[in-house]
Amino acid sequence: MHLVTVVSTLLLIIPPFLSCDKRTELYPRQCDCDIEALHVSRPTLVTYQVFAYDDARVSSITYQTGKGMVTVEPDSFPFAASVQLDKGDRVVLTAIGNPQRGSIVLGYEIQEEDVPTPRSSSTSRVWVLKDGACQ
Repeated sequence: MHLVTVVSTLLLIIPPFLSCDKRTELYPRQCDCDIEALHVSRPTLVTYQVFAYDDARVSSITYQTGKGMVTVEPDSFPFAASVQLDKGDRVVLTAIGNPQRGSIVLGYEIQEEDVPTPRSSSTSRVWVLKDGACQ
């Protein structure tokens, strides 16, 4: 009787272990990297930039244009796109990818028009993996 109990218990316990995926994922499959900077106060030329260094991969890039959001699948890096934004539009840049052992860098540069001396400024953020998490 004791043997029947042990065998039936093993039949209940073993199948779930056999169905487990034995591969360990050292790196997450994707990171959502984004910059939402500001609302432009006047017509502005914005150049969005995405860089992928070392083993980093980027599957899609989404950015704000004067006509709405645009999503592209980049063929090569560095990626750059210049768009004209109108007063009140937001500067938005998002990339979906995996930095793995490298890094993903998002940046933008703005150049305001209709200003006696055009001003220019830029900002960027970097995503790397640390302890299995995108940071």
